[in-house]
Amino acid sequence: MIGIILRDAVDKVAAKFFETSFGRILAVIPPQKIHSRWHSVSWTAAVAETALVSPDGDGSIEICDILITAEKKAGGSIKLHFDDGTNEKDVVNTTVADGTVNIAPSFQGKVQGWRSAILYYTIVGTYKGSILITFVKRNKADSLSYKVMKQENGW
Repeated sequence: MIGIILRDAVDKVAAKFFETSFGRILAVIPPQKIHSRWHSVSWTAAVAETALVSPDGDGSIEICDILITAEKKAGGSIKLHFDDGTNEKDVVNTTVADGTVNIAPSFQGKVQGWRSAILYYTIVGTYKGSILITFVKRNKADSLSYKVMKQENGW
C-alpha cells in the first residue's frame, strides 16, 4: 500500500478524513454547508419593510435555503428583496390570496446579493406566517457591485 497525504497548496494543511460506518472517507464540502447561518421570523399582522439579514460591511448575503409558510388571506402578500438604499431586486414576491403558501426551494445555483445589499421582508395583510432562511455572509472580496451583478445576470 502506498501512503498519500493531500495538502492544501496555500497553507500546507493536510486534508482530513472522517471515520464512518463505511470506513474512512475524504469529504469535499461546499462552504455553504460548513459556514451557513440561519434566521427566522414569524408574524400575525402586517410588517413594514424590515431587515431580515444584513451583510458585514461591504460584503454580501448568499441565500442557501428559504422556507416560507403562510395562511390564505385576501389581499395578502409576502415580499423578500435585496436593497442597498439605491438599488432593489426581488427574491420572492407572492400573494397569499388564493391559498396557503408553502415555499421551500433549495437553491443549487448562487443566489447572492451585491455589496452592502440587505435582505428585507415585507408582509401585507393580517395573517399568520413565518420565514426561515439559511445564508452565508460573504466578504467584500467575494461580493460584486450592483453594476457588475446587473451586467452578469442580465437584469
